[in-house]
Amino acid sequence: MDHMQYKRILTVAALLVLFAGVAWADDAAAEAATDSGAGVASQAVQDVSADEAAQETPSRRSGGHSKQAFFEKYDVNGDGKVSEAEFMAERQVGYIRRDANADGAIHSEEYVSEYEVRLLKDLEDQRKRQIDQAEFRFNVLDKDEDGILSEDEFHASGTRMFTSLDTNGDGLVDEADGADSY
Repeated sequence: MDHMQYKRILTVAALLVLFAGVAWADDAAAEAATDSGAGVASQAVQDVSADEAAQETPSRRSGGHSKQAFFEKYDVNGDGKVSEAEFMAERQVGYIRRDANADGAIHSEEYVSEYEVRLLKDLEDQRKRQIDQAEFRFNVLDKDEDGILSEDEFHASGTRMFTSLDTNGDGLVDEADGADSY
């Protein structure tokens, strides 16, 4: 294993520890920005140290690039507005969080590793939701609640599905059937 691989593994491990730590709402900058807005938030940018950021999980997770995601991430006081101070305080926390070795600069492996850890967490969350959904579907299909999906129970759900897709009742699912059924 070369030095870069070793450093990346250590960075990922450190970030995993960060993600397992303190809950989102305990983020120092988010608390400061919530208190009174611009003045307090800009002070939070100055007060958040590398040690504090390294000990905490991200206060707000990114949900993409939509307007709603922007407000979810940056409107830390929940007033429906994002001041530049709120925005920059959250950005500062993000910078410090990514600077895994606290040298004041984000190196390529730190930036990519932080994203990789978030992606792995998102994938695990998605996996859990999908498994929960599969268990729910099984329980719905298991009509007699015996913990076994019989062939009849399985095919009954298929019959219900086909019937809902065959909107004109001609025994075929084709272009003549409404698209709203899918």
